[in-house]
Amino acid sequence: MSTIKIVITKGNIYDRIFSTSAYTARARETLGLPDGIVERMQLTADDRHVIDPMIDSSADEIYGEITRYHPGSSVELTEYENGINYEFSIPVPFNYPTGNSDKLARSIESYIANRTLQNWYTGIKPDEANIAAAKAQNDAITIQTMLTQRIKPSKFTDYI
Repeated sequence: MSTIKIVITKGNIYDRIFSTSAYTARARETLGLPDGIVERMQLTADDRHVIDPMIDSSADEIYGEITRYHPGSSVELTEYENGINYEFSIPVPFNYPTGNSDKLARSIESYIANRTLQNWYTGIKPDEANIAAAKAQNDAITIQTMLTQRIKPSKFTDYI
């Protein structure tokens, strides 16, 4: 049994949320969406106090999903010079493909961002919330798939 560490920087999640909401708002503006709705769809740094609990809740949700597949996992909020990080520690069996950790980290970050956007859009534009929910669901499926992958041992002695 070994442990993989995944660090998700909250600043990266903010960047992803801000850029995704900006591009989405601009795209909807070109389709003729009223300016008031377009403006509310686009998150800015001023909205951090509103979305911060949503980000934490999304991180808690995915942590719950991880522990379903890897009991004994943990997540800690840590603060460094570069900001606040979520540090996931996931105990994995010997035949887990540890090369998945980068892909897993990207999928976890994407899930947190999409789930947060879903929550944000729910009161503003529910059809956008449904799109973000579908993206978050796809991320969750990717995460589940990566958490359940194993490498087939090449010989019996690999079990020992």
